[in-house]
Amino acid sequence: MNTPFEPPRAMLPEELAALPQARYEGEVVIAQTPDEALRALERLGGEAVLGFDTETRPTFKRGVNYLPSLVQLAGAELVVLVRPGAFAAWAELTAVLGDEAVVKAGVAVRDDINALGKLGPVTPRRFEDVGEWAKKFGWPVTGLRNLAAGLLGVRVSKKARLTNWEASCLSPAQVCYAATDAWVSRELYLAMEAIRPMLKKKEAAARAKAARKAAKEE
Repeated sequence: MNTPFEPPRAMLPEELAALPQARYEGEVVIAQTPDEALRALERLGGEAVLGFDTETRPTFKRGVNYLPSLVQLAGAELVVLVRPGAFAAWAELTAVLGDEAVVKAGVAVRDDINALGKLGPVTPRRFEDVGEWAKKFGWPVTGLRNLAAGLLGVRVSKKARLTNWEASCLSPAQVCYAATDAWVSRELYLAMEAIRPMLKKKEAAARAKAARKAAKEE
């Protein structure tokens, strides 16, 4: 007998603490120069799905805002972190973001794309927001942390989120955080894509049941 699917929910702090921490353990390439970016992006060629995220230096003053300091792209076995020094390879980076053949999956991707648009022209194509998917499914949570906990059974740490992403050298904690966020976005997309047929079938069955009930009441 199949166990009924339970949508992700907001977990209590103690429940989250009991989960294993999400940590990307694969290869990470930090592109600091245009040449490094070109070589790294080339290695992502052939990927059907990329996890996507950006990081921006936090601001603690009203009216002070910063441009994105990092662009993260996660493939099956490689995460590429593109830093401002590599942004001279903008055409090649945005070619990936505009590639119709490649899914780019993330959370709140519209905000990230809008922020990148302040750095240069971007024509985003084939972006999928897993938070928006969750909303369409009618799930009670749409954020990365609760989705990862419910679907992947892992705890996503946010300790490095408010660190200085414009530092001349990223710390190991920053690299792990940035790579993990992009990788988790990719894993969430794959997990949600796998269960989408089941959810559509369940939705169709609910509509058919409602139609039968309405017909009996006429």
